[in-house]
Amino acid sequence: MPAFLPPVLFAIGIMVAITGGAKVPSTPKGWPDSWPIFAVGFALALIGVVLWRIERAAHRKASAAEEGGANDPFRLLQSLLPPARSFAAEVADLDAKTICARVDGLLDSYVLPLGDARQRVIDRLGMNDGAEVLVTLAYAERMLNRVWSAAADGHLVEARSVLPDALAAFEEAARLAARAAAA
Repeated sequence: MPAFLPPVLFAIGIMVAITGGAKVPSTPKGWPDSWPIFAVGFALALIGVVLWRIERAAHRKASAAEEGGANDPFRLLQSLLPPARSFAAEVADLDAKTICARVDGLLDSYVLPLGDARQRVIDRLGMNDGAEVLVTLAYAERMLNRVWSAAADGHLVEARSVLPDALAAFEEAARLAARAAAA
């Protein structure tokens, strides 16, 4: 079945149902004689929405099945934690240029691909749990960017003091994702 068919059926069904339901009944307590048109429109809209939901469920299932490679946001999040922990442990001994380079490495290798996989997070965890994970990841990214900015400006004390916040947010996002995926 073509992907465009379910939403088109739904839209046509809604239009037909609205057209069929727009006529005023001829008697105060009766039904308009256009009720069969309304019923056909309602049936088309119902068939369209059911097919649409079936198609979306199949798409989510296929997305979940293809996860597991480098595109899997949950594996990516788990693989981000060891280098982030290592960076946090070593940050006290690093100069500003090295701190910026390490932040750039984390952003390019892990954080930006996680941002690109937002929809897969929502598809797998649902809107509420997925949004909670994504908001926590956004905070972690903001803190990581703050580390970079402080280091680039030569404020090493600030850069070193903010990095634990970023790491804690990444760890919290990983915990939230694991809890939501297990539920």
